[in-house]
Amino acid sequence: MLARQRCYTLQSTEPLHANIVVNPVGMLEIDIPEKNQHLSSEFEHVHFKESSQGVQLICDDADCVTHKEVSLTLSRKDAFELCEIIDDAIEEYEELMTDL
Repeated sequence: MLARQRCYTLQSTEPLHANIVVNPVGMLEIDIPEKNQHLSSEFEHVHFKESSQGVQLICDDADCVTHKEVSLTLSRKDAFELCEIIDDAIEEYEELMTDL
């Protein structure tokens, strides 16, 4: 059960990158270095939504006191890969809990 890290280029007007760590205990950590921004969200507060520019990754920022909703636009390919990684992490965690 290892965390998986990916770097994606966001579909935005300015060239931004998102370094995303999928932690198998149910957390998604997102760093946007160009904006010096860090976000954390539990898997249950993450969802994907189709848009004209790609696929929006929408999550509640757990680091924020008000739990504000954050939206990042990824390419369809990147969003699909991230969704698969999250699904794999959930399955791994469930298998581990079953084995205990």
